[in-house]
Amino acid sequence: MDYSTLMLRWVHILAASIAVGSLFYSRFAILPAIEESLDEASQVRMHEAIRKKWLRWVGGMIFFLLVSGLANFLVLNARAKGWGGGDWMKQTHYHLLFGIKFLLALSVFYFSSALIGRSKGTAWVRENRRTFLSLTVLLVLATVLVSGWMRQLHTGPNESSQIDAGASMPESSDSGERSPRQDTGVQPLTPDEKPASDANALPVSDGVDVAKPSSGADSVPDAPSESTETK
Repeated sequence: MDYSTLMLRWVHILAASIAVGSLFYSRFAILPAIEESLDEASQVRMHEAIRKKWLRWVGGMIFFLLVSGLANFLVLNARAKGWGGGDWMKQTHYHLLFGIKFLLALSVFYFSSALIGRSKGTAWVRENRRTFLSLTVLLVLATVLVSGWMRQLHTGPNESSQIDAGASMPESSDSGERSPRQDTGVQPLTPDEKPASDANALPVSDGVDVAKPSSGADSVPDAPSESTETK
């Protein structure tokens, strides 16, 4: 087990979980509660208090998501060079999916920072807090869906194993092709047939069982069979 890769995966999943959960909680719990229970002046003070508490968490999540995400991509890119003859990334369009995911993640980072920031350049986002918070939730959902799709591809090429599947003999077809077993000229024995255990036995010819005479002088040949007497 590669513990460094496992640690990167843990960091990425934990940071993403906190980011997704906080966005949903802000949009469907905190924001409606503030708008329904506080006047405009109190809403401004509440948002300012939340901004001071939440700013460091947002910055930390963005940092860990970027670092762990890029590191995981580089590790997988190095491993995938031996998959599918080196063309696995092209066959699965993994780079395209990563680019889409990266752009979605950057959009989420931008709107998340703007919603808790106080810069005049991003004031237009905070003036329509409900709209852009809803948009950020949709963007993070799309990011999660693309991530799940990419994760399904991390197992590499889908190649069947001969060890697991077992070896199968080719079947004979109507075109006259024979299986390797038929080409050898050896046919399997039926249940009624038994292999000859006597080394002195000779093959049967014209219905007469002929036995090889032994070296002893007192050996007596077998009595002729009924088919011989008939002849």
